[in-house]
Parts: sequence; structure tokens; C-alpha cells
Amino acid sequence: MSRTLINGQPASTVDVSDRGLLYGDGFFTTMRVRDNKVEHWPLHLERLSFSTLKLNFPAIDIEMLEQEVQDFIAQQPESDGAIRMTITRGAGERGYRAPDEPTIQTILSWSNFNLTPSLYTDGVELGICETPYSINRALAGVKHLNRLEQVLAQDDIPKSCFDGIMLANNLIIGGSKTNIYFYHNDLWLTPRVDEAGVDGTVRRWLLGTQQEVKQTDFGLEMLSEAKYCMVSNALYGMIPVTKIAQHRYDVSPQVARFQQRYLEAAF
Repeated sequence: MSRTLINGQPASTVDVSDRGLLYGDGFFTTMRVRDNKVEHWPLHLERLSFSTLKLNFPAIDIEMLEQEVQDFIAQQPESDGAIRMTITRGAGERGYRAPDEPTIQTILSWSNFNLTPSLYTDGVELGICETPYSINRALAGVKHLNRLEQVLAQDDIPKSCFDGIMLANNLIIGGSKTNIYFYHNDLWLTPRVDEAGVDGTVRRWLLGTQQEVKQTDFGLEMLSEAKYCMVSNALYGMIPVTKIAQHRYDVSPQVARFQQRYLEAAF
């Protein structure tokens, strides 16, 4: 049993000249595994393909990657857990310029993961981060390896908070580890991520399948205008938010309905 594979082989270290380590030259996706299967695998493939295009990586061999993931899951003693898939441009000569023919590194890491049912019934609290999102259209939407903003943002909020809201140019972009949605005027509104932020897999599912979910721009005024709030990511699905700073929200029954539909569509 191996908890980490690099290019399909058990390993626990990377080359010190790997560009992912030196420059953050790569991207990742985190997948929930349930009953030995990856939830919403096609959405993760979409994310990976999108990232290769945005960052000028070679195209992914999808069949090989899928087989590698399946073999990795089969090696684990648990049927439920989480996999982080990290793809870097591999080792190269010193300097920022990418190699003409990079040696791509694919790293699979397994973690145990157990949901806390009370999150879905009681909701969670969010903080508001002082650390802003950087605006950069070239990287917007990509879950790239440069996560320093999120690292700093976590220090902005109490440990009791599930996550913290991050802004750019006074507009809400999302949480440091989640996408966020506010219920206002009979719609669930989520921020655009075409200039900053991450286009999460759950976010893409909601926008693609639920007519009442729309993307738009808004600032912190939404905290007082919205009736309900929720956050999402690939491990948790959708979680109701009951408190942000002095603002309090009831738990919308629609969040549970979204969550049920999302789980039913997982495979």
C-alpha cells in the first residue's frame, strides 16, 4: 500500500529542481472518493484540461491517468477518502523559461476523510480576510500551485471559522478554500472568477445544472442583503453558512436539496 505515487510509482520525495517546487509551475485538483470511486470524475477532468490549456502544459493522457487513479484507489485499505492530484512541469534547467519538452510529474496523494454531519444541519461560520485575491486573467479560474494568498488569508480569520471570504477590488471572489453563494431575489448568486479566484468543480456543476444559480459581481453589501448563504468545494459538496461577522443566516432547505442532487449525480 502506498499513500503517495509519483508517475505511478510509490515515492515520498520530489526532485529539488522540480518546477512545481521552485516556481509553483503546476496545478492540482482534490477529489473525494466514495465506495472506491471518484465523485464527479468528469468535472475533475474538465478542470485538469482547462488548467493544461491555461498554463501551456502538454495535453493529458486521460486513459492512462484514469487507470492510474483507479489502481491507486484499489491499493488503499479504506473505500472512502480524498485524493489530491498534483501535476507539475517536472525538473528543468535553472530559470523561469519552461523546457521545450517538459517531463511532466503526476503526484497522487491519499488522505483519510470523514464528513461531519452537523456541518450540513448547523451550518458554518465564515470570517472576512484582509488578504486580497490578486487579479490576473492569465491565471483566473485555475487551481495552480501558487497558494500563498490562501496561506496568508488563513491567518486573517479565527480557527473557529470554516473559511474566510477573500476580495479583489472590493468585490467578493470566494473563500480561501471554497466558492461562495448568496440567496438574493430568488436566485443563488456566486461571484465571477474570470479575473481572480478558482472555478471549483462544485461551482461548475451548480452553474451547469441548477437554473437558480447564476454568476455576477457584488461586494460586501451582499452580506446584509442576502437571505441565505452557502459555500462549496469538492470534498464537502455544499454547506450552509449561518454567520459572517455580525451577519446571521438561517439554513436554507434548498442547500440540502442541492447536496442530494449532487451526490446522486456523483457517478
